[in-house]
Amino acid sequence: MMRRIYHRFPQQIDLDFELARPFQEVISCMARMHNTHTTSKGNEGLIKERILIQVADGRTHFLDLDNLAPLSEKISEAADFRVDFQRALLTPEKRLPIAENIFYLRIVDKGQVTECYATKESPHGDMDAIDLRELLKGACE
Repeated sequence: MMRRIYHRFPQQIDLDFELARPFQEVISCMARMHNTHTTSKGNEGLIKERILIQVADGRTHFLDLDNLAPLSEKISEAADFRVDFQRALLTPEKRLPIAENIFYLRIVDKGQVTECYATKESPHGDMDAIDLRELLKGACE
């Protein structure tokens, strides 16, 4: 078991919040969210939203969660994640990317709660750290 910390995690945090769940449960929740997608009808047509989650590895890069199962047995104390929300318009010919929102998320074990620090990678996209918090609370609590 080890901490999985990314040495270039942003120093400026957009949002600091708690999830009312123990650390290992939040790790399991993150693993369940990885590579999931929803399809909904938008003004332009069918919109596919996909979530890809990576975890810090070797302090210098991120690994897809697929390459690290079962996740909860390999992480303790703290972990850094890269959470990528991809949105695409589905047309009969191809998928057209609409938006991508990438966040860095650090989660820290605080006993019965898990402390979370979220920062958006770039100002592009239409989500912010509050959207990430709401999604995590809905999925994990």
